Amino acid sequence: MTQLQLTLVNNSPSPTRLAIFQGQPADRLAVAWMAKYAYPGTRLQFNWDDTDYCFAWSQTGLLAPGVSIDAGQIVPASPGGSNQITLSYDPKNRIFFFQQPQSSGQPGALTVHQDSSLPINAAAVGIGMAGKPAFMLQSAPNMNLVFQPKPRYFVTAGTLDAGQLFEQEQVQAVEVVFPLNVTAMIATLNADLSWTIQPGIFEAIEADSD
Repeated sequence: MTQLQLTLVNNSPSPTRLAIFQGQPADRLAVAWMAKYAYPGTRLQFNWDDTDYCFAWSQTGLLAPGVSIDAGQIVPASPGGSNQITLSYDPKNRIFFFQQPQSSGQPGALTVHQDSSLPINAAAVGIGMAGKPAFMLQSAPNMNLVFQPKPRYFVTAGTLDAGQLFEQEQVQAVEVVFPLNVTAMIATLNADLSWTIQPGIFEAIEADSD
């Protein structure tokens, strides 16, 4: 378990929304994992445990840029423990639900089994970190999704809300890499809208860190 902290600073001349997302393959929509609005000169602090994985689903309909992921259920997950879960659908009550997680999935990975009850193009399902969806795909019946959790963190400025889907190539983003034994980083949005990334000092965790 490693507690990480990322401080975002808006040194640009305008208010904007600062977002963190975890990098996705080029053919997948990304999720604005965490985001907040920031006025010039303000600092936002985000804290998380980089082993705090979870399974998540959201009743979204067809996935597209701009769709918001509002998790309908979050279930703790662990690549070395509870690493497999089944997503089902209750047609009578029109609701998705997870079965009890199992430890029978591929070691080191997180697996979502989607059973035959699922309607097509009705939901998103995937994994998250710190209780928030981070990697979400369109649900489909009788399909297995296997996620290899190797998070890479990126920051961007603009209009993204937390949970919003977007195309990575449509935003200007910079990767934040935590060097060995460094648990706090600072990402500063400069006046010319470039980013400066540098190590920081881990500060006391604020009551509202998301």
